Amino acid sequence: DGRRSALPSDFSSEDLKKLSTIMDVVRHNALKARIGDLLWISQKPKIPAHAKTAIDCYVSDGINPQTWLHTGKKEFERAYRLSKQLRDAERQTIIEQHLSEAFYFEDDDIHYSIAELIGEIGALEHKTSDIASRLESLGVKFERADDFKNAIRHFQLSSRYYAKCSNKEKRIFSLFQAAECYVKDADKHFNSGRGAKLVSSSLYETSIQAYRKIPVKYREKYSIDQKISDVRYKLSEAGRNTLDEMGTFSTPLENIDEVKAASRNHVADKDSEYEALVYFSGICAIPDYESLNKYFLSSLFGSTQYASDGRVIAKTPAVGFNDDQESADAALYDKMIRSFSHQAQLSVSSAIIPALQQVLQDHTLSKSFIFELCDYSPIVPASNVNLVSNAIWLGFEFDFFTAIYLISPQLELIVRDQLKKYGAHTTNIDQDGIEHENGLSTLLAMGECEQVFGQDKLFELKAIFSSSIGPNLRNEVAHGLLTDVSAHSWAPVYAWWILLRMIIHSIIMPTQENEE
Repeated sequence: DGRRSALPSDFSSEDLKKLSTIMDVVRHNALKARIGDLLWISQKPKIPAHAKTAIDCYVSDGINPQTWLHTGKKEFERAYRLSKQLRDAERQTIIEQHLSEAFYFEDDDIHYSIAELIGEIGALEHKTSDIASRLESLGVKFERADDFKNAIRHFQLSSRYYAKCSNKEKRIFSLFQAAECYVKDADKHFNSGRGAKLVSSSLYETSIQAYRKIPVKYREKYSIDQKISDVRYKLSEAGRNTLDEMGTFSTPLENIDEVKAASRNHVADKDSEYEALVYFSGICAIPDYESLNKYFLSSLFGSTQYASDGRVIAKTPAVGFNDDQESADAALYDKMIRSFSHQAQLSVSSAIIPALQQVLQDHTLSKSFIFELCDYSPIVPASNVNLVSNAIWLGFEFDFFTAIYLISPQLELIVRDQLKKYGAHTTNIDQDGIEHENGLSTLLAMGECEQVFGQDKLFELKAIFSSSIGPNLRNEVAHGLLTDVSAHSWAPVYAWWILLRMIIHSIIMPTQENEE
C-alpha cells in the first residue's frame, strides 16, 4: 500500500518461484543480488546456488570509493556473512582480497570505513597487527594536517585492533594519541575566535574522559594526572568564555508595573503585623506540578547548565523516539524545573520584593515578634528557634545573602523532622555500623516526602534546593560554591519566602496531630 518497502514475508511461494525463473536473465547486478538473497532467505529447502549468486553479484564491481559509503559497505558485509554461512572459503578469500587491496591503496576517505567493516565481520584476522599499524599511521597523517576529528577516530580504531592482537603497549599509546588530539582540537576551537568556546569546552571535557581511559599502570609514563590538571584549567577558561559568548534572549514583559502595584495592594492596610504576613505568605502561588508537565517540544533538544564560574553543573539529554521512557521523564522533569525557575525569578522581582517593601513600610517588625512567630510554629524544633528566627529576621533586613546560610540547613532540619514525625527513616548505616543523617537531596527523594508535603510543594523544594538544574542552594551553600553574584540573586529571596510561608502556614493551617 505504499507505506513501506517489501519484506521477505510479503512474497508468496508463487512470487518466489517466478523470481527464481527470471533471475538468470537479469543483467543488473544489484537487483540480481537482491533476488538471489531473497530466494536464499525465503525458499525452502534452501538452494546454495541462490546465495552464491547473491555473493558474486554483491562484489562483482569491486570496491568503488564513490559508492562505498552509500551501498558498497552493506553489500560487502552481506556477501561475507553469506559466504561464512555457506563455509565457502574461496569466496571469503575473494572478498578479503578486495577489502585488503582497498584498505591499503584506495582513497583515504574510505580507509576507516573498510577497517571498521573488517573488524565487524572478523575478516583478515592474520593482518590485524598490520591494519592497526596502518590506522595509526593514518591518524598521525590527519593529526599533522590538523584534521583532529579524523585523527581521533583512526587512533581509537587502531587501539581496538591492537587489543585484538594483544599488543597492550600500542593499544594504550593509541588511546593516548586520541586524547591528545581532543585537546589539540579544543585548543584550535578556543583560539579560532568568538563563537567557538562552547565547542572547545565540550572537547576539553571529552579529552579528560579520554585520558581517564588510560590504565593507572601507564599514567605516570604519559603524565596523565598532570595533563588532566592542565586540561581542567583550560576547561575552566573555556567555561568562563562560554558564558561571555552566550547572548541573552528576552521577551518583553508587559504590565509589570501593574503586577507590582497589585502585589503591594495585596498586603497593604492590614491591621496587624501578623495579618500582613499571612497575606504576604500567599503573595505567590505554589507551583502547579501538573500544569508544568507540558513542555514536550523543548525537550526534543538537549541542554547544558553552566555555573557562574563556567563549570558545567548539569546536562539534560534530548528526548528521542526510541521508547526510552526513563530518559524522556528525566528530560521533561529538567525542563519543568527550568520553567519554574523562570517563574520564581519573575515572582521575586514583581511580587515578593514589592510586597515585602510594602509590609515594612506599613509595620515595624521587631526581632522579638519574629522569634515568637517561630516559637509558636509547630514545624520549628524548639532546639532551633533562635537559628530559624534569625534566618527570617535577616530577610526583613534585606540581608538575604547572609540569611541563605541559615535558611538552607534549617529548612533541611525541618524537612527531616517532619519526615521523622511521619515515621520515615531519615538515616543510613555505613559498613562500619555508623549511623548518618541523610542530606536534603536524599530526604526529598524519599517516597514519604510527597505524602508529607504534597506533590507541588515537594517539586518546589527540589527545584530551589536540590536540583542541579535549578539554583541548587543546599549544595551551593554546603560546599562554599555560592558566589557574591548568586547570593544576591533571586534564589535566596525565594528560598527565604518559602521558609517564612511554611512557618506562617503551619500556624494558620495546623496538622491533625497539632490540633489534637
